[in-house]
Amino acid sequence: MSNGELKRLRESKNLTQEDLAKKLGVSRQAICMWEAGKRELRLKIIDKIASVLGMNIEDIVKQLQEGILRKEGGMAKKISTKAKEVTFQIEAPQATKVVLTGDFISWDTNGIAMKKSRNGLWKTKVSLKPGRYEYKFIVDDQWLTDPLNPNTVSNPYGVNSVKEVTA
Repeated sequence: MSNGELKRLRESKNLTQEDLAKKLGVSRQAICMWEAGKRELRLKIIDKIASVLGMNIEDIVKQLQEGILRKEGGMAKKISTKAKEVTFQIEAPQATKVVLTGDFISWDTNGIAMKKSRNGLWKTKVSLKPGRYEYKFIVDDQWLTDPLNPNTVSNPYGVNSVKEVTA
């Protein structure tokens, strides 16, 4: 999605990021990332956005594509979209439940279940396309950054770990 195109559509309906997030059942942060072009919109979400904005999906996809072409000078830029399997892990030997959440699953608090090994290391693998992803672990209901990853970013809610997936 082009930078600003979702924002333009949202603002044309006098919706704030928070308003749209509530209507879509996602976090405000997810809306922010989509508007900044830092996260890819999936068809399911585009369909929900079209419904919330009172548009049909064909029209919204056309507007989004036109925004991308305008941004890139009229030429479609080929970007690698092949997903890679990325391993996430955290040491938490005393924990009874650990899940992974992040912008790649719209900060779903149910997260992605992680499996505990005998030595207390919790792991999961996630298929991600090239891009920059923010995430956290939820360890026994406590939100934690990745202690093995020094890459973080601050936001109004605190600090998130950052994972860069290259093509």
